[in-house]
Amino acid sequence: MTEVHRNSSQTLVQSGLFNRKQIADYIGVSERTVSNMVRQRRIPVIKFGGSVRFDPIRVRSALDKYEIEAI
Repeated sequence: MTEVHRNSSQTLVQSGLFNRKQIADYIGVSERTVSNMVRQRRIPVIKFGGSVRFDPIRVRSALDKYEIEAI
């Protein structure tokens, strides 16, 4: 069975790889911020020719390293 998620633009996205806009919506940042994080190698990216895709599970795992707990 394929799992389906609803992102903030109210379109259905099948589990799998997200494009830049979908990953930006998923983690709550702008597409420009996603581009900056890719350039800084803060989040993993999968390249297919001229396009890039993101695995949301791996992106969330990568961002967990930057989480700061409140004191």
